[in-house]
Amino acid sequence: MYGGLLKSASAVAIIAAAGLYGASQAKAADLGGDCCADLEERVAELEATTVRKGNRKVSLQISGHVGHQVMWWDDGRQSDMYIGDGGNIFSRFRLTGNAKISPSLTAGFTYEFGINMNNIGATNQLNGGDDLGGAAAPLLRDSTVWLRHKQLGMVKIGQGSTSTDNLVLIDLGRMSSAGTPDHGLYMGGMILRGANGVLADAVGVNWQGALRGHESWDTGRRNHVLYETPALAGFTLQAAVAEDNYWDVALRYAGEFSGFRIAGGIGYQEDSEFNAGAITAAQMQAGVLCTQNCDIKSTEIKGSLSILHVPTGLFVTGSAGNRELSGSFNIASGPYVGPDVRYWHIAGGVSKNYFGLGNTVLFAEYGEHKGGLAQTSFLAGTTATVHCAGAVNCDSTVTNWGLGITQHIDAAAMELFAVYKNYSLDSVGFQAANAHLNNATADLQVIMVGTRINF
Repeated sequence: MYGGLLKSASAVAIIAAAGLYGASQAKAADLGGDCCADLEERVAELEATTVRKGNRKVSLQISGHVGHQVMWWDDGRQSDMYIGDGGNIFSRFRLTGNAKISPSLTAGFTYEFGINMNNIGATNQLNGGDDLGGAAAPLLRDSTVWLRHKQLGMVKIGQGSTSTDNLVLIDLGRMSSAGTPDHGLYMGGMILRGANGVLADAVGVNWQGALRGHESWDTGRRNHVLYETPALAGFTLQAAVAEDNYWDVALRYAGEFSGFRIAGGIGYQEDSEFNAGAITAAQMQAGVLCTQNCDIKSTEIKGSLSILHVPTGLFVTGSAGNRELSGSFNIASGPYVGPDVRYWHIAGGVSKNYFGLGNTVLFAEYGEHKGGLAQTSFLAGTTATVHCAGAVNCDSTVTNWGLGITQHIDAAAMELFAVYKNYSLDSVGFQAANAHLNNATADLQVIMVGTRINF
């Protein structure tokens, strides 16, 4: 019996149980031959509350990745090289667990933190990588609990991804960080430079604003409740409601036939979380509840599709989105009448294991992004009459193209990537606070080299 005990219990649990057993030795002596059974029962109780790789009730897994990159840039007047985290590979770790309640019902959780010591997407010509460093606190990305039934689907609650998160990042070619369509994650903080070489001095007049407007195409995380259907013929449907009048819905598909793998999704979201601005005591007494962005609503439709021919490794991946803004910045200003923000991006290439290390991915990409500057300026508090002369005609277009390579190293769960990206801006009717940016054109070149290792 003692041999079985040593095999089934950890040393820590045995010592703890033995200590408790010795402390009540007189009482245990009265139990006669049942003493060891009681000791094993106590060990089991202690193990059930001890987290190693889980306990006897809930499994536990630790995973995540560490990612860094080097970015060289040239805006036609100035160039430099920055080293940092950021993009969609900044380092993170997560704890996940699950427990089987019945053959059909499972419960689980996710707890994830990100560590973004030096956000390369926030760097610009005036503020390099070193200035953004420091002891950055871990950022809570996900804290959710879920309940999944095989026939009824899943319900999830907590802080984390809603239905449309990662919807534009579906990629069977495994370009990974090198080929993401959300370019602002990497070089978005770079300030637009006018034709005369002078940097913009207006809020939001940067490449991120020109590319995607006021927020990322990759949906942010929120406190929410989400429902997901069971998979049916490769399709799953998700719907979520979140704090501050936000909701979204997404339909996803994954399947394989005749040597082709196909994955994609399309989603819709509405967001009214724009209330902002400090309220003075006098305004509160007068019944003013909001001073800016009081009735603005953002509606968005977006999606992606990726196709891989398994025998040859040839693939094509595309994504697109459209964001419409409605409402007034404040009581005094008129409603937004500028353009929608819209984009499309396509990439293609070959993904094949040529060297025995893992897939080598060679690809080319092209994209177009319109309307970002008008919406960004409007939400920043610079009204349409300031930055958009005849706001209906105020528009901006960014075109981008790039070439890249990603090398996966399967033995180390690692990837290495290098990519060249070229961006060109053409604005029509846009008027910055410094007139040299009116109807401006701007260019930016970027070379990124990076790595990520998963654990």
